[in-house]
Amino acid sequence: MKRVSEFQLMRVETEGGRLLGHVFDLRSRGEPEHGLTHDKRVVNELVYGKLGLLARLGLTQARATTVAWESVKEIRDGKIIVDEASTEGKRQEAKGKNQK
Repeated sequence: MKRVSEFQLMRVETEGGRLLGHVFDLRSRGEPEHGLTHDKRVVNELVYGKLGLLARLGLTQARATTVAWESVKEIRDGKIIVDEASTEGKRQEAKGKNQK
């Protein structure tokens, strides 16, 4: 089991090796914890990339780029490898915005 802090700034890549960005935040359902922590808090999403960083810093109203934890295939060599299909919709969405 890893600590949440170990994920900060890890590379996020697709199974094909395409760099998506680096982890800037992790999201979990439920109220924030204060004081005593829970050993088994479930991570639901990774926040990554430039928009993820800006959102984490509170510098933009832009929607952060995320990927569901279920899309994580493996963690190795300081990288989080995610399912290619989980990011395809986000790529198409970004292309549409760039063409406007």
